[in-house]
Amino acid sequence: MKKKSLFVLGMMLLALESSGNRYIEFLGGAGMEGNYAALADRPAGDEKQDKEAMKAFVQRFYEGWEDIQDYAYLKKHVTPKLLQFLADSYDFECEGECLATWLFFYEGGGDVGELKSRKITVRDSNHVLVESKYENYVYGVLLTLVMDGSAFKIDSLQKEKSEYVNAN
Repeated sequence: MKKKSLFVLGMMLLALESSGNRYIEFLGGAGMEGNYAALADRPAGDEKQDKEAMKAFVQRFYEGWEDIQDYAYLKKHVTPKLLQFLADSYDFECEGECLATWLFFYEGGGDVGELKSRKITVRDSNHVLVESKYENYVYGVLLTLVMDGSAFKIDSLQKEKSEYVNAN
């Protein structure tokens, strides 16, 4: 079955390359599951619909993640590459699996207060900016999305803004 799947995947890649489309940048490596395709390299579709789907995915991701330490929920929505980054970014002593999940919400290190608002903006065909405003703090994180089959996954995150603000 695996050989047949690889053959079919190879034929799809060949067909797309021969049609003149830039195609997939495969991410990952040894020990990583799945083939993740960069969204910018997908065959052209309805750009407005794609951006709405990206925004809805990120919105559902944040709304559904009720516990910052719910790693099972997180793993359904991110790539192994991002999981490794979150593990490497965890700088505290811990036992078992420890991930720097706070990077989705704030930089860490101080009291940010209660969340006041969250704005999600699709920047381009791969990136979504999430801006969170708390009582005392503003944080922006740029998420890079990839496709895992027909589903979105978050492949990387990068801090865009981290600023304490006057609570008045």
